[in-house]
Amino acid sequence: MSSMKTESEISSIAFVRRRWNAPEIAQVSVDDIWDLQMRNEPGGVCGAFPRAFLCAHVWCDKIRTGTLTHNCQSDPPAPHELLVFILPTDNAAAVYEGLRARARG
Repeated sequence: MSSMKTESEISSIAFVRRRWNAPEIAQVSVDDIWDLQMRNEPGGVCGAFPRAFLCAHVWCDKIRTGTLTHNCQSDPPAPHELLVFILPTDNAAAVYEGLRARARG
């Protein structure tokens, strides 16, 4: 059995980060990503972004355990949404451009 992915499998996978400059990267299905938007304001207490980034939301249980650092607050842990960053340098051009086209602004 070959471990090579087909073009359609590659185009259905996106690589995401919890912050634009975080070292951890996770793989998620593009079908599990919603509320795509270009953001240049971090919100909360974070410093300003150096530029606008493509961001989206994904349920934490759609990401393989241990690939992105975050805390599930309830016991037992309940899935919750995470804001993730989608960078062009982490993704195939067709994947990034397809997701960016879905962004609302």
